[in-house]
Amino acid sequence: MLHRLPLLALVALLALLAGCASSEKRELTYKDVEIDEYKRQIAELEEQLYRKDAAAVQQQLSGKDESVATIQSAVDPNTRVSTREVEVSFEVPSEVLFKSGSAQLTAAAKSSLNKVVAVIRERFPNHDIRVVGHTDDQKITRTKHLWQDNWDLSAARAREVLLYLESRGIPASRLGLAGYGDQRPLVPNTSEQNRQRNRRVEIIAIPPNAPRPQPAP
Repeated sequence: MLHRLPLLALVALLALLAGCASSEKRELTYKDVEIDEYKRQIAELEEQLYRKDAAAVQQQLSGKDESVATIQSAVDPNTRVSTREVEVSFEVPSEVLFKSGSAQLTAAAKSSLNKVVAVIRERFPNHDIRVVGHTDDQKITRTKHLWQDNWDLSAARAREVLLYLESRGIPASRLGLAGYGDQRPLVPNTSEQNRQRNRRVEIIAIPPNAPRPQPAP
């Protein structure tokens, strides 16, 4: 009888461990379900936000012409609308879209992009859409573990915006991207104000079969 006691204790210990493992497994399952529910609620809220923004744009554009001023009035004030020959450009400051050194869209970014998407779907449904990222001339230091250089960061930001446009219904077949780093500044990078101006993402609507611009002689 005495020889059986260690064996019985071992069996009891194994049963206890099995019960703990089962309890931990159930707890992890519950957490997974909770996370999935949070994701579903976030997706619903983002869809509601998009519909609200799209409705506001549609009301703003209803019955109006396609002048730059009209389109500008339908997007956020921090989004600059301009034209280059047959192209229409929506220029959004990087500070609106991303935190410093990041390529993850902020909540405020999605509201601004929703309005751009609504204009594109309303006015340029058959245009190709090119997303172009730009940075200032400051070298990557604090986030060197994430980005090799400004080319890398600008391309990653353009890709993030492109994927959001696709998620909002712009066909992937019409989308393209580029990252120019600090190579195409709007103004000289001689002050913080100028550098902030140069940090931007452009969303460019291009008519289908539009002639390619000729290189400068």
